[in-house]
Amino acid sequence: MKTGTAILDVDDLHTYFRTEHGVIPSVNGVSFEVREGETLAIVGESGSGKSVTSLSIMGLIDSPGKVEKGNILFEGKNLTTLGKKDYRKLRGNEIAMIFQEPLSSLNPLFTIGNQLSESIKLHQKVDKKTARVKSIEMLRHVGIPRAEKVFSSFPHVLSGGMRQRVMIAMALSCNPKLLIADEPTTALDVTIQAQILELMKKLAKENSTAILLITHDLGVVAEMADKVVVMYAGQVVEHTDVYTLFSNPKHPYTKGLLNSTPKFHETEEVLASITGTVPTPSKMPKGCKFNPRCPFATEVCTTQEPVLREVADGHKVRCWLYEEKEDAI
Repeated sequence: MKTGTAILDVDDLHTYFRTEHGVIPSVNGVSFEVREGETLAIVGESGSGKSVTSLSIMGLIDSPGKVEKGNILFEGKNLTTLGKKDYRKLRGNEIAMIFQEPLSSLNPLFTIGNQLSESIKLHQKVDKKTARVKSIEMLRHVGIPRAEKVFSSFPHVLSGGMRQRVMIAMALSCNPKLLIADEPTTALDVTIQAQILELMKKLAKENSTAILLITHDLGVVAEMADKVVVMYAGQVVEHTDVYTLFSNPKHPYTKGLLNSTPKFHETEEVLASITGTVPTPSKMPKGCKFNPRCPFATEVCTTQEPVLREVADGHKVRCWLYEEKEDAI
């Protein structure tokens, strides 16, 4: 897919949390960029740091969490230096976010129309009548039938798919340049998932919106992404384009994720799985963070941490198996 200039550039991001057990690194040196009209997916198991990365970009990390180090550049502007007032102007306007569970993201005490038009009035400085017209137009745009009735409805009377469409309408109502979608289809059934993904692709194409997609679902990645960042234990372990990821994955963790995905043409009774679990931030292993679960781990993996290395054009991997003196898997 042909893409334009970089909209978002995350450089060496470190987000830590202060707890009674000390300082816990949740995101540890993450770097990537998202270009105009491009969809970049961040994948990994729960606890890998995906959502904390997206919340850091949105400026929604509250105490005891803090972005300790690194830069988040949006159209060249460093968001880590913004005050709360400037961040509020940016959120919902130039950068919008769709959260995982729409019912908890919508206020149950206000109608859909009230919440949608409030965002439009705030960021586009229009009157109540204009905001209402734009709100109903956006509801129709995301495929909601009887938009006027939905405008006057409360969130609890809508289905999960309808609520997620409302969230997309809300996110796109101010024509953002960057859309962050955190597990946007997790709470939906398979049929509605497909409709929501198709809708996001269509609207992003129409508006040249860049999308940062947070997910653990590799099927969603295959459907939506141009490039993929694989995260594990707060770090990027592999970064490449979506075609290379599926045809020639390098990191053992990426291979494990792909092998544990059901395949239509295979009839295995038991799915392959990655042994163990993601380590907690307070109890990270020495060396490579994946070494306790890795079938290829050697002594160096347990003592020294590998760096993210470019092993092919545009393909980066954090693994000792791809150091210059080692043979590739």
